[in-house]
Amino acid sequence: MAIDSINTNPTYTGYNRQVDSATESLTSGKRINNSADDAAGQAIVTAMTSQINAQDQGVRNANDGINLMQTAGGATQNIQSQLQTLSTLSIQAMNGTYTDAQRQMMNEQFNQTLQGIDQIAQNTQFNGMNLLNGDTNNVNIALGESSSELTMANLTNANTGLNGLNINTAADAEAAYDQISQTMGTLEDTLASFGAQQNALTSAADNLMNQNVNTQASRSQINDTDFARAVTEQSRQQILQQTQIAMQAQGNRTQSDVLALLA
Repeated sequence: MAIDSINTNPTYTGYNRQVDSATESLTSGKRINNSADDAAGQAIVTAMTSQINAQDQGVRNANDGINLMQTAGGATQNIQSQLQTLSTLSIQAMNGTYTDAQRQMMNEQFNQTLQGIDQIAQNTQFNGMNLLNGDTNNVNIALGESSSELTMANLTNANTGLNGLNINTAADAEAAYDQISQTMGTLEDTLASFGAQQNALTSAADNLMNQNVNTQASRSQINDTDFARAVTEQSRQQILQQTQIAMQAQGNRTQSDVLALLA
């Protein structure tokens, strides 16, 4: 008559499985380590993890958008500063105390400043994208489950009315001053737009981070190990396991005694 092995005892195997499960929960820090632990819970945790990942990436995307707007805004402020120089030169050239020959000398600095403005507009880039020369009109920023479209501006001299301006004469200087003043107003509007878009992205990033914290907290409530409970369960299953081993050993001894009597 064969003596049963403890490893084939279904009751012992069940206790052993429970001990392993409790140990895994304690080791991993997770209550759900596979679908057998809690199929419905795992599905919820998986969905939440996807949502958390999307929120994380959305925050990174928003920060990229903020950096882009800061690049565009900084360049626009540089152009604005150069326009102040042009405006000052125009007012100076309008003064009747200067000769046209002197105005032509002023015009050399005026032209150099104009070229500098156009170079800023032509060469301002973010990750290879031209931001201020009309090549890029809109930039879509993916914010997890939503998106935001950023609007760029064309600040080249050709587009802002600065092309062809000069201060060679008092009349030319007056005309240049009027156009420069108009362009400065346009840049004020552009900077306000850039600032508003940057603020909107900052708000979106803050909102995503807040959602992320809340979603992670909810996931933790479902998935994280309750260590006090897990330790208690592990100890209980180990006691049951040892009890089953003792009972099995006692049963084996009884069978051996019977076999000895029958021999």
